[in-house]
Amino acid sequence: MQKLVLLLISLLLFSSSKSTLREEQESIISILSGNTPLPNGEIITNRSSKHNRELTRTYLSDLISDLNLTPEIQNYKMPNLNPLIDLLFNPFSGANVYTILPSTTKSDEYIILGAHFDTERNCPGAIDNATGVALIYSVLHQLTTLEKRDKNVIVIFFDQEEEDLIGSQAFAKYCKKEALNIHSVHTFDTMGWDRDNDKAVELELPSESLESLYSSHANALDIPFHITKVNSTDHQSFRALGYNAIGLTDEYANGDYAPYKDTENDTYDTVNFEYLESCTNLVYSAIKDLVTQ
Repeated sequence: MQKLVLLLISLLLFSSSKSTLREEQESIISILSGNTPLPNGEIITNRSSKHNRELTRTYLSDLISDLNLTPEIQNYKMPNLNPLIDLLFNPFSGANVYTILPSTTKSDEYIILGAHFDTERNCPGAIDNATGVALIYSVLHQLTTLEKRDKNVIVIFFDQEEEDLIGSQAFAKYCKKEALNIHSVHTFDTMGWDRDNDKAVELELPSESLESLYSSHANALDIPFHITKVNSTDHQSFRALGYNAIGLTDEYANGDYAPYKDTENDTYDTVNFEYLESCTNLVYSAIKDLVTQ
């Protein structure tokens, strides 16, 4: 009888945590994609205009503060490859939002979790990439509850991925300039579409160690797992500077990805939240493994 009671309590706690995760991610994506207004009544109709990106940065900073962590803003200007162009047009400028979850033991190692928050012009960007933002925020939330963390964690929301990875390039260069001891970089993009409901994910250009890490946790969670050579999103900015970096996404290479990507139809009601939750559980399981080693 006692074992039955303990089992029921465990099931209730697990169900409650799942519900909380789902509600958290639904709320974040609803606001970021303009389905729900901000507390001040403004609506983020897209995340491409200067004003809407500023609204988004403020909202993300508030989310970080809700976890009793300190939001940081990395303002940057990135010159064009041809300096003559900068005489005619302003250099790229934007700002990333990030925070550092410190280790509980003495460590100078960092794990970076990143997702871009910007969209193409006039796109709500629910799947691309409010889902990635919600995923890493929920992983961060869960990591804050660990009693012991042996590595520092940087969670960063990149600006201007849609403009040649400008935001992630700026942060990768910052990490190199500061000589941060980066264990690995994990970036996440379009994590909300799963037409065939098989829960499959793709890991882009992993090192042997990261492939082993994610595959072991994917197998344990019964999540199909594919390796691809896609390098067209934020992890590429870090790979170019020699960091151990990977990208995780839906089945972009295999063809099971959001058909509304980069269009006005990338809306809140197209998000598969069960798939996003499955992906979040995979990432948390893998990152927890790294953080507590």
